[in-house]
Amino acid sequence: MKLFLNLLLVFSCGIISGQVPVALHGHAHNDYMHTRPLSEALESGFPSIEIDVFLHKNALIVSHTATGLDKKPDIEALYLKPIQKVIQENGGWVYKDHPGPVIFMIDIKTSGDDTYNKLKETLEKYKDILAVYHHDSIVKEGPIHILFSGNKPYEQLLKESGSYATIDAEIKRLKESKYDAVITRYSDPWGTYFTWTGSGPMPTDEKARLDDLVSQAHKKGKDIRFYGAPDKETVWKELLDAHVDWINTDKLKEYSHFVQVKAGTK
Repeated sequence: MKLFLNLLLVFSCGIISGQVPVALHGHAHNDYMHTRPLSEALESGFPSIEIDVFLHKNALIVSHTATGLDKKPDIEALYLKPIQKVIQENGGWVYKDHPGPVIFMIDIKTSGDDTYNKLKETLEKYKDILAVYHHDSIVKEGPIHILFSGNKPYEQLLKESGSYATIDAEIKRLKESKYDAVITRYSDPWGTYFTWTGSGPMPTDEKARLDDLVSQAHKKGKDIRFYGAPDKETVWKELLDAHVDWINTDKLKEYSHFVQVKAGTK
């Protein structure tokens, strides 16, 4: 296991010492399920990366399911230690030629105070690279922004005067205000609102619905994302044209190439 963790660190560091075009608006969905977690997202220039975690035997294990947790690495080995080294090597930012933050969206799979307390304890060790928030306002910038999804600690974050994270909430909460102070992004499954699969033009009523949801989020000063959408260029284009903030994708290289072409940089 020690050799495995050392190899993870080697593969994740030094991979972006050269110029990497940032895949604007790209959210690397379930990045850890790729052959080389973190490395592939960084090589493709992703500014938002998803990490599912379970609290297991007092460790934050990275996994999409609760099976085989004893044999899987934790968030420090797979993400936090490697990204800390990358940032040190690149002059304080993840991408050497792009001085801007990268979001780690931590999808919390286990509930309860124990999980959140372990997250706080773990993140504290990496405070040198993390942004600090007072609710949804940044009080100290950092190259890594943390966003919680899954079992979200709404009440805990509301009570804290300073924290390392904000929340990715369900889109249904757009019409509420109770937790606005700690929400920075809204996300829901694509199929909750749309049936369009990317073939032919998007139906007029669905396009209007998309525009309305984006408008609602932006009026509140928040971002919006849809997961489970058809993972193809026609859908990416429609979402970007509608000013959706984060495009959920498993096709990292393909999306990176697409946005470079769209922006006229390739």
